[in-house]
Amino acid sequence: MRTSLWIHLWIFFVVALCGQHVHAAEDAASLEEVLVVGEHPGPGLWKVSKGTHVLFILGTHAPLPQDFVWRSKEVESAIARSNEVLGVYSVSLRVDQEAAFQSRRGRLKEALPPRMYSQWRVLRDKYIGKDNQTDRLLPAAAALLLQARAYEQSGLTYSDAVWRRIYQLAGEHHVPVWPQTYDTRLVAGEWRRTGSAQKNGVKYLSETMDRLSSDIHDARGRANAWATGDVAALKVLVETDASYARSLAYSWPFLNDEEVRRLQTEAENKLLTAIERAINRNETTFAALPMHLLLGKEGVIARLRASRYAIEEPL
Repeated sequence: MRTSLWIHLWIFFVVALCGQHVHAAEDAASLEEVLVVGEHPGPGLWKVSKGTHVLFILGTHAPLPQDFVWRSKEVESAIARSNEVLGVYSVSLRVDQEAAFQSRRGRLKEALPPRMYSQWRVLRDKYIGKDNQTDRLLPAAAALLLQARAYEQSGLTYSDAVWRRIYQLAGEHHVPVWPQTYDTRLVAGEWRRTGSAQKNGVKYLSETMDRLSSDIHDARGRANAWATGDVAALKVLVETDASYARSLAYSWPFLNDEEVRRLQTEAENKLLTAIERAINRNETTFAALPMHLLLGKEGVIARLRASRYAIEEPL
């Protein structure tokens, strides 16, 4: 019997298990990025104001260094005086598990060109292990698994330690948390598997494998940047992160390009509406959003600024 699950597509982000693909400079590409350890504050908060009503926003990021501890007195103070915390943001599509990750028609060996499949096997054995079950994965799912395992081996983690701490602080100060999960549906009401989507998935896997080494280096660098609060470094990479996330969304065999754009617009509008309503009903609100959602050219900060909210950026 098929089971169903929520597939969280960060159509804009990094995340869910998205990686980064800005290549390091040639003279630094061969250097191993040393990950920070110990306690660090992460980035400062954006302050959005409308009269006496204030929203504090933390820009989040994943993956992060495994051996660092996040502790931000600024976040603790903001949550302590908030009337409400806006919960984790996600966009969800309900599909059955087999359709979401596994191919019904064949194996990766049949979907990939011979040379590309050989490359996959080498990287699979190195980072995942000799698991024949992975050959039933869709190309996009195989890319996500490969990247996640490679990042884990390089000292990075997708652990939700930041959000666990946020929820802990909200509980300690008796601040309610409002979830920000948006359920989406297609107009046609049917999942499709198109030839172009299959090609997009193969392309996504190929690109992921080709740049895996540089991605690991870059991911370690930006994980450090987030941990130490280097907002300037993170801002440079925002548009690249958003572009990479969109390519992931286009690579799944369930959505065509028009549907991806429509779902993206719907989710962005719902998020902005939720934020503005929270600002209006609360004296103080706290939120945490993926950095690229926050700082993109048409991101949350840009749209709030266009609506004449006062914006104070972290130093």
